[in-house]
Amino acid sequence: MDYGQLPNRVIICIDMKAFFASVSSVIRGLDHEAKNSPTGVAYWRYEDIPFKLWSIHPMKDFWGISSATERSLHRLGIHTIKELALSSKEMLQKEFGILGEELHQHANGIDFSRISDVYIPSSRSFGKSQILFRDYTNRKEVELLLLELLDDVCFRLRMHQVVAQTIHLSIGYSKQTGGGFSRQKKMGRASNLSQDIFPYCLTILHTYGCGMPIRSIGISLSNTSIQEEEQMSLFEDIDQRERAYALAKAIDDIRLRYGKNSVLRTG
Repeated sequence: MDYGQLPNRVIICIDMKAFFASVSSVIRGLDHEAKNSPTGVAYWRYEDIPFKLWSIHPMKDFWGISSATERSLHRLGIHTIKELALSSKEMLQKEFGILGEELHQHANGIDFSRISDVYIPSSRSFGKSQILFRDYTNRKEVELLLLELLDDVCFRLRMHQVVAQTIHLSIGYSKQTGGGFSRQKKMGRASNLSQDIFPYCLTILHTYGCGMPIRSIGISLSNTSIQEEEQMSLFEDIDQRERAYALAKAIDDIRLRYGKNSVLRTG
C-alpha cells in the first residue's frame, strides 16, 4: 500500500509545551505549514512566538481563555494575544488572580509544566485574609464576612479545576484585647463549593471562638487535587447537586465578565 494515499493526516507535537500543543489555532497552523513543506514537517521555535503564537485569533482559541475570559480581557483593552503578552502582569493578577499570571506567561511562550506530567497546581493552598475596618461582634456579620472570603477562594479553586479537602481558619481579635486562634479541619470529601465547605468553617469558628471582637479573618483551603467525576452517595439528591454546580458556574461566568465584585452576598 502507498502510505501517501491514506486519507488521514496525523500531527505530532514533539518536545513542545503543553499549552502550545493544545491550542487549536497552533494545530491548524502546524498543519498548513507541514502541508507546504517538502519534508511534511513544521517546526515552531520560541523565536516564532511574535509571528505565529501572537497571531492566534480569536483569543478564545488560546489555551486557558474561555469566551467569558476573552470578554473580560476585551474590557481591559486587551484584544490580541500580543497585547496580552505585553500587558501588565500585575494588572492581570489583580483582575484574574493566579490565572492572570499564567495567561501572561503562556502569551509569552512560557510554561513550566511537562506534557508527560499530570497537572498539579504549583500552589497547593488557596487562601485569602482580610483586616477589617472595625471590630465585629455581631455573629451574623462575622459569618457573612467569612462566607464572602470563602466564595472568593472557591472561585479560584474552580478556575484551576481543583478541589480541596482541608480548611484552615485564622481569626484575630481586636487590637484592644489581642490574641485570636488558628485551626484547621479536614472535610469528609474534597470540594470547591462554598455550600460544602462553609459548615466546616462555622464549626471551627463556633468551637474555638470566645465571643471577643474580631478584627481579622483568614481562610485557606489546602490538600488540593484535580477535580474529577464526583462519587455520589446513595442518600444524596443528584439533581440538587447538579444544580449547585450549575449555579456556581453561572456565578463564575458573571464574575469573569463583570469583575469579581459583581456578585456579592447579602445579609
